[in-house]
Amino acid sequence: MQKPKTLRLILGDQLNENHFWFQVILLLWLSAVLLGGCAMLPVPTRSDRIGEIGPLGKCAEFFASLDDRTKEAEVIDPGAFRVKKYPYLRVDRFLASFGEEIVDSATFSAWIDRMQALDQGARKYEIANLSSSTAIALESGSDRAGLYSKVADCGDMLKAADLQSVKHQEEFKKNIAVPDEYIPLRRVLGIYPLTSMFVYRGVFIWHTEARKSFSPVPPVNWRSIRYTPYWKIDISSARQTIKPTKRDALGIPVYSDEARKVLFRMYAPVWEIQFEGDDDRIGTPMWTAKGALDVDTEQPLTYTLLSFTRFGKEILTQLNYIIWFPSRPKEGALDIYAGFLDGVNYRVTLDSNYEPLLYETVHNCGCYYKAFPTNRLLVREKIDYAEPPLILKAPDFNPAKEFMTISMESRTHYVQHLYSSSRELQPATTIYSLIDYSQLRSLPYSTDDRKSIFSQNSIIAGSERSERFILWLTGVLSPGAMRQWGRHAVSFVGKRHFDDPFFMDRMFVETDSR
Repeated sequence: MQKPKTLRLILGDQLNENHFWFQVILLLWLSAVLLGGCAMLPVPTRSDRIGEIGPLGKCAEFFASLDDRTKEAEVIDPGAFRVKKYPYLRVDRFLASFGEEIVDSATFSAWIDRMQALDQGARKYEIANLSSSTAIALESGSDRAGLYSKVADCGDMLKAADLQSVKHQEEFKKNIAVPDEYIPLRRVLGIYPLTSMFVYRGVFIWHTEARKSFSPVPPVNWRSIRYTPYWKIDISSARQTIKPTKRDALGIPVYSDEARKVLFRMYAPVWEIQFEGDDDRIGTPMWTAKGALDVDTEQPLTYTLLSFTRFGKEILTQLNYIIWFPSRPKEGALDIYAGFLDGVNYRVTLDSNYEPLLYETVHNCGCYYKAFPTNRLLVREKIDYAEPPLILKAPDFNPAKEFMTISMESRTHYVQHLYSSSRELQPATTIYSLIDYSQLRSLPYSTDDRKSIFSQNSIIAGSERSERFILWLTGVLSPGAMRQWGRHAVSFVGKRHFDDPFFMDRMFVETDSR
C-alpha cells in the first residue's frame, strides 16, 4: 500500500524540479527580451592616459568627463561604434573592413583620420543635445563652440601620442571590430536552430508575394500622390563638377560640398504613393511643443546620406534617399506590423564613372529589403547568405531625361513598382526638398534644448511593433521598429546588414554589358 504514496512523493519531487527549471527558463527568457537591448547600447571608452600629468592626461580626463555627462544625459549618438581605449575615434563597418589592408603610414593616417571624423561628427550632435548648463559646466563657462574645438584639439594631441609607433599601430589594427546587430542570448533562448526554419518559411512566402506584385512599369488605376524634386539639372555639366573629385590613400572619394550636392540632385527620385489617407504622405520628423515626436506632412523632405561600399577592388559611392511617413496604420486589431512612424530608404550605388550600378530599397526598420541590379550585374548562382536577399530586375533608366520613380502601396508602403518617368514636371505633383539626414540627430526640442529622434540603442522610441514579441528569437533588437542608419539588420535568418561593405561581392558579378 505504500507504493502509491511513494510514487506520489517521487512525482511530487519531479514536478517541483520541473517547476523550478520552468521558472529558470522563464527568467532567462524575460532577461533576453527585456534586457537584451542593453547589449546594443554604445559604451563610452576611456583613454589609458587618465591620471597622467600634463596635457595628455588633461585631454584624456576631458574626454572621460564629456562621455560621463553625455551618458548621464542619455544623448550618446549610436550611429558608429567606439574604439576601446581611444575615446576620440569611432568606427563603422565600412572603415573596419580596411583593417588587414593598412600597409603604410599614408593608409594608416587616412584610416585614423576618418575614424576621428566619425567621432567628431557624433560628438557635434551629442554636445548640441546636452543642456546649456551641462555644456557650460564641462568647460568652465565656455560655449558649445569651445567644446567642439577642444574635442578636435585633444583628439589630435592624443592621436599623435597614442599611434606614433609601428608597434602601437599594429596592435591597434588587431583590435578594430564592429559588433553585429544580433543579440546571441535571444537566439539561444529562442532555440534559434529550430525556430529559424519557421521564420525562413515566412520570409519565403513574403518573397513569393513580393515577386508577384512587383512591376518595372507604372501602376494602373492607382489614386496616387507624387513627390518630385524642384530643380532641373544638366547631366553633362553636373559630371564636370564631379569629375575633379580626388581619392584619399584608402581609395575613398573625397567630395567637395558642391560635388556632393550635385550627385544627390542627379539621381534624386520621384516618390509615388498609392493614396488613401494622410499616413501616405511623406513629411518632416519634428518634436512638438508637448515633447512628442510627429511628422509634419506640410513639409515634404527627402533626407540624404552619403555612404561607401566595396566591390572587387573598387570603392563605390552610395547615395541614400530617405523618407518618413507618420505611421503604418492598422489594417485590423491583429495587425502586428502597424505602428507609429514608417519610412523607406532608396539607395543608388554608382560605379567609378558615377553611373548607376545597383538600386536598393529597404524600410527604415531594416525590413523588406529589395535589390534591383542593372544589366551590368549578374546575380551569383549561389549567394552565401542563410536568408537569400530578394533580387528583382531594375528598369532601364536614362538620368539625363528621366527620374527613377519609386512607387509604394498605400498603408504598408511596400515598394511595388520601380520605373523611369520623364523629367518634365507632371500634373498633380508635390515638390520636395533635400536635407542632410544627420539633422535628425539633433532637432529643436524646446526653447533651449535639442534632441535626436534616435534613442541610445538606435531605436526611435514609440515606433516599436507588436511583431517584436514574436521575432525577438531572431536576435534582432525590436524587429519592426524604426532605427538609425548604420544599425540596420536586414535579415532574420543568419546575419546580414544594410551597411555590409562586402555585400555586393557576395551577391553579384560585374559583366561587361553597357
